Amino acid sequence: MSKIFNQNNIDNELIFFSLEEASQTPEKVIKLDLHFKGLEEFPEQIFDFPNLEELILWNNEIATIPEKIYELQNLKVLELSGNYISELPESICKLTNLETLVVSWNDLKKVPEQIGNLKNLKRLALSNNHIRTLPESIGELEALVEIIINENELAALPESIGNLKNLIKLRAAANKLTFLPDAITKLDSLEKLEIQENNIVKLPEDIGNLQKLEKIRLYKNLLTQLPDSFTDLRNLKKLLLYENELNNLPENFGDLVSLEELDLSYNELSDLPESFYNLNNLKVLSITKNKFSEVTKAKIQSQFKNIQLEL
Repeated sequence: MSKIFNQNNIDNELIFFSLEEASQTPEKVIKLDLHFKGLEEFPEQIFDFPNLEELILWNNEIATIPEKIYELQNLKVLELSGNYISELPESICKLTNLETLVVSWNDLKKVPEQIGNLKNLKRLALSNNHIRTLPESIGELEALVEIIINENELAALPESIGNLKNLIKLRAAANKLTFLPDAITKLDSLEKLEIQENNIVKLPEDIGNLQKLEKIRLYKNLLTQLPDSFTDLRNLKKLLLYENELNNLPENFGDLVSLEELDLSYNELSDLPESFYNLNNLKVLSITKNKFSEVTKAKIQSQFKNIQLEL
């Protein structure tokens, strides 16, 4: 019987784990995985592989990416995490077929100004660097689905971020953000928002426009209240707001009918709006370390007796 063509077989045969092996058939190198190889420099031999689509170099000791990186025109995935890279060359923005760029756990202080030229980029990960600002051109990444910029030194997000109409996940935890740009309310596709461990004092008034939001991590910020439109987030399933300074909730908080997990612990709440008790889909509620009276605690316990409750 003849062998049936199977794309998975082809893909597996085209993964190379050493330069020596790859150099024997350079035209067949589609994926090159050189993680944990102790590399101190970007290997020059990589430019001998004209069909290279995926390059894995994480957890090495590389400090510099060569200017001629743009020659790898077929590259779709570039993973550079866990190195000592302090700067990306502007020429990296000429890799117009790139779909995934991961440069987390490096020493980056800035992002190339022309990063918006990467029109096919779907995933951008820049966590655990020293980045202080993002260029406005980031709003030109029209295919972007996920951006991960946790644990940097960002004081603000650019207004242009509102142009990312296909963005599903925005992760910007553990920065120095004090606010979110109003333009963020234009992210019609956003499902997950992670902005915990910042210094955010208020949310945009129109945050309720983010109708597809399902999960929000907002814990360890400085919020004292939520905008009224917050209760328009009818698809929200998970909301983590612990360790803020909330002293009240919107009257229509109970309109968050899809909520399954809610953490409001370690705030300044002394009462809850009557609509709160309409959250019939809750499975997990943590509301400990607030300022509720014994009467309010008894009411909460009575209403939510069949769920996982921390009071």
